[in-house]
This record gives sequence, C-alpha cells and structure tokens, in this order.
Amino acid sequence: MFILIAAVALLFVTSPQADAREIPAKSETRSEAASLPSDEQLDALLAARNWEGLVTAFESVRSDESSVRALDWLDARINSGGGSLLGFLYSRALWDIGSAQNVNDPDKDLRFRAGLMVLYTLQLIIIDGTKCADQSAPGHRLDQLMAGYSTVLQYLKTKNAKFKAKVIDAIALEKRTAALRKDDDWLCQGGLEEMMAGIEAGRTKQVPTPPDQIGTTVVVEPPPDYVPKFVAPEKYKPLQEKARSEIRSGLLKMLQ
Repeated sequence: MFILIAAVALLFVTSPQADAREIPAKSETRSEAASLPSDEQLDALLAARNWEGLVTAFESVRSDESSVRALDWLDARINSGGGSLLGFLYSRALWDIGSAQNVNDPDKDLRFRAGLMVLYTLQLIIIDGTKCADQSAPGHRLDQLMAGYSTVLQYLKTKNAKFKAKVIDAIALEKRTAALRKDDDWLCQGGLEEMMAGIEAGRTKQVPTPPDQIGTTVVVEPPPDYVPKFVAPEKYKPLQEKARSEIRSGLLKMLQ
C-alpha cells in the first residue's frame, strides 16, 4: 500500500502473518519433495493464530502425499469454521493441483472447486469483515483476493450457466459455517489503523523508492503486540444479514 503524504511515500509492509501477498494464486513448480507439518502441528499453529507459520507450512508443500493431506486438512478446518486465511490457502492449493491435472470434466476439475472457494472466501471478507473496527482492513483483503485470484475468477466466467449457478454451493457453505466462525483476527489486520500504530511506535525505516514512485519510501511495520478491534454484535449483525440477502445476485453478476 502506497500513501503519498507531502512528497513522502509511506509503504505499509505487514509481516506474512498479516498479508496475503505471501499467498499467490499462481501455480508453483513442485520439483522438490517437502513434507507438510503434521495435522497436530497445523492445528497448533491455527489455535495460536500463527498466521505466518501457517502460510510458511503450506508454501513448502511439494510432494503429492503432502498435497492431498493439505487439501484434506484445509477442507476439514474450513467446514469447522476456519477463517478467511484458510480460504486463501485452500483456493490456491485447489487451483495448483487442478491446473497440474488439467481435467476437462467440470464436475471433477479442482479448478472449479477453487473458484467456488474463492467465492466463499469473498463472502467471509464481506460478511465477517463487518465485525472489524477498522474497515480498511477487510477492504485490503478484498483487494488482495480480487487481484491475486483474478485468474481463478476468470476461469469461472468461462463456464456455462449450469455451473455458474453452482455458486449457491458456496453460499450454502457460508451459512453452514456462520455459527462456527469466530472473530477473524487475520481479516481485521493489515488496515490503516495498524499502519498508524506502526508509525506511532516508531517502526519505520527508509528503503529505496520503486522506479514508478516519487518521493521517499518508508516501510511501516506493525507493532508486534498489535491486536485488531471488533465492533459489538448489535452493530455488525444487521450488516451481515443485509450482506447475505444481496450476496447471491452479487456473485452471479461478478461471473457474467
């Protein structure tokens, strides 16, 4: 994120635990065998909200055996109420494996499932994002999803109306996991409030300015003890219900 203030470009760089820029949607070469941490270790990372550790764990997956177990773990944790970061990770894993398989049957194509998971993650950002006190944070996550997973969404757009209508599957999953999902720390990080906290804590340093930018570029890192704030249920629940009432038409329009 670049903010130009009085000829000074402030670059807010969050750590991988708070930034989906570490979760690209592009396929990666799986030439090296690497083991995914055990399910128990992954559960421990999730319980500790160690988002950086989770991102690193799934980035290292290379072997077919680890890939299958990664899909199983992510699917189970999402169905039990896992947050938006898991949606980013699951979408990428499905897309990578589906692209390697290149199956023509949409019913068996993991790329189509990846698309539905992107739509599900989009819903989490919109619906659970209403809980964030700093509304620039879910807006940032939405930008990351739309930019990083544009190829997946474009793939969905190529499908016929029959398969596009299956967005209802993603909507049903959101409704099914709603009561299981907790406050999403990762979703509510990475916004302007966190950037300002970093500036106030003096966690800034000057770095070379990118060729397409002007002024002085300053990296702002969030304080290690930064904790996002959430609004009260009486404020976010009406917003969630409104979002749910509009989500199906919005998703179908997106796929036109």
